[in-house]
Amino acid sequence: MYLFDLHCDTAGECYNRKIPLLDGEQHINICKGNNLDKWAQVFAVWIPDTLRGKDARVYFENVLLNLKNEISKNVKKIKMCQGFSDFEECIISKKCAAILACESASPFADSEGAYRAEHLGVKVITLTWDGENEIGFGCQTGSDCGLKPAGKSLLSDMEKLKIVADVSHINRAGFYDVISSGAKVIASHSNCEKVLMKTRADSDEKFFACRRSLNDEQIKLLIECNGLIGINFYRCFLGDKGDDGFEAVYRHMMHILDLGGENALAIGSDFDGCEIHPELAGVDKICNLQQFLISKGFDKKIVEKIFFKNAEKFFKSILQS
Repeated sequence: MYLFDLHCDTAGECYNRKIPLLDGEQHINICKGNNLDKWAQVFAVWIPDTLRGKDARVYFENVLLNLKNEISKNVKKIKMCQGFSDFEECIISKKCAAILACESASPFADSEGAYRAEHLGVKVITLTWDGENEIGFGCQTGSDCGLKPAGKSLLSDMEKLKIVADVSHINRAGFYDVISSGAKVIASHSNCEKVLMKTRADSDEKFFACRRSLNDEQIKLLIECNGLIGINFYRCFLGDKGDDGFEAVYRHMMHILDLGGENALAIGSDFDGCEIHPELAGVDKICNLQQFLISKGFDKKIVEKIFFKNAEKFFKSILQS
């Protein structure tokens, strides 16, 4: 079995709760991934909206240092990938191929930020979280404004350095600015607004989830620009309580496939960053999800594209740069 997961918050969980990456109680640990023949994992360092400037930079570097220390204890099982040769080595030797991301651009919002991010090995930057930051506006701000000047400058530098722009969490206007920039773009952990509108009962939580999700136009634009869309396992973003497990994942996947997203669809679990249905709550449950989708009529080749090959193809061009 195989997994290329575009987003998890495990690095912060290990740092803040002082738990090991090898066998801690979190959704992702190395032991839980032992059943995977191929495993690539994007480890995002989440930056709270309360942290800005130097405070955000220090926090990012502290979490990263702890992640590197955990990886150094388990070098036979996991490796941080700087280039595609690292990635290939991991896949051949059945190690977890770790890829570094930052969730919220606050640590890198200054004029040299993208270059500092590249030096630290960051391959993906989620531009905002839910609120406003130095470069733009998150999906829960209610703002109709696009990227700030600092955001446009950062995005330009990211494009030069082949750092991926992640539009999960950003508001609509910011999303369109990113798409029009020509940058390499993904929505690492975002689901389908239309599915939620059809299947969830009206509530504040539903409308919160819809603001955080992608509308059909956004999905089509991501498909057209050869981006990726990672399905998020957060219960709130899948469906109503009790309808937020395998069946809900299937519904969101089918919607993207119906829009022509066979080559864009991927996984962005959000493991260790949210509440997840027991069917999905851990990297050790991925094989069960794959078998469920096959039982629902998904061709095995489609399943492999969703869970690995689409993301592998996308990141090959990034890691070879």
